[in-house]
This record gives sequence, structure tokens and C-alpha cells, in this order.
Amino acid sequence: MPPIKKFDGVNFSEHKVSELTPDLALLGQGFRCKRPEFQTFWKKGRVLREVNAHTSRCWVVHCEQSLAAYITLLADRLIATEKLLEEENIKYMTFPAIKIGLLAADERASKVGKRMVEWALEYAAFTIAPKIGVRFMTVDAFFDRDNGYDISGFYQKLGFMFVNPEEQLPPVHSYRTMYFDLKPLIDSATI
Repeated sequence: MPPIKKFDGVNFSEHKVSELTPDLALLGQGFRCKRPEFQTFWKKGRVLREVNAHTSRCWVVHCEQSLAAYITLLADRLIATEKLLEEENIKYMTFPAIKIGLLAADERASKVGKRMVEWALEYAAFTIAPKIGVRFMTVDAFFDRDNGYDISGFYQKLGFMFVNPEEQLPPVHSYRTMYFDLKPLIDSATI
């Protein structure tokens, strides 16, 4: 009989997302992510330092005493390359946004990354947006041509679009900026 793997049989689609606390910061032993730097950010304390410095907030999904995923959110602005809201008679090119700073999921935790992003979209739309003007969620989707790693397809499946769809590949930076319009979600709360 094959050995049971960590997170086997766990359905993360409705799993509780918890704000990072000092106790939860101790999780992470055995955390395996495709991008090793995201393991290091957690284990070496970068995530907790940023939370303590009030430059981001962090939420986690854990199963028993094992970290399955973490996400950080921070304030941002979306600088559009076109007038995104012209049909609404909004002529701005810069908009308030919430940014996904870091998203890391244990590679053995099926669909937990999707759970984290969907939770973050709902949190921004239903908790943050009613208190302060925010229309978009942004993410700098990591692109590593040396290793053939491009996470943008993951975000596209969740409804994110490229700020600059004509951007030359490989991008100048190691990421491609993407955005998600929160308005349909925000409006769904008032129906």
C-alpha cells in the first residue's frame, strides 16, 4: 500500500482562512512550495517582519499543525494603460487597489492556492471595499523564463487580466502585472 501523503483527501475549497498570529507563525515545518524562495520567506521570518512593520497583512490555511498556504495583501494602485472605466464616465488612469503580495501553497495541498485567491477577492470586495474605496485587486504574476515558470495562467483562470496585454515576453521585470475588477463581486453583495 502506498504511503499517505501530507494533505491527502483534504478538501481545501471551504477550508478556513485565518489571519496570521504569533502561534500560526510557528507553522511551516515541512512546507514545500514549487518556488523555494517562498519557503524561505516564511521560514526566515520575512512574512512576519512585514506584518509587524504594517507593510502587509497575512492569512494562512493550515491543516492540523501543517501550513498548507499563505497569502499577503497590501495597499496598491493600478496604473492602467487604457481608460478602464470610461464606460462609467470615470476618466482616471490610476485606481486604488489591494495587491496580492505573496501567495505560496504547499505543492501537496490540492487547490489551496485557488482557495486563497478566491478568499482574498471576497475579503477585498465584502470587507475592505465597503469601508474604503477600492475597485481592483492586483498581482505581479511571477515569470521566470530560465526555469519556464509563468504563474499568469493560474491567475487568468480566476479572472485576472493583464494590465499590458501586449507586453513583450520575456517581460522587462520578472513579473507581469495583472488585475481583477472587484465591482461585480461588490455589487453582488447589494443584490
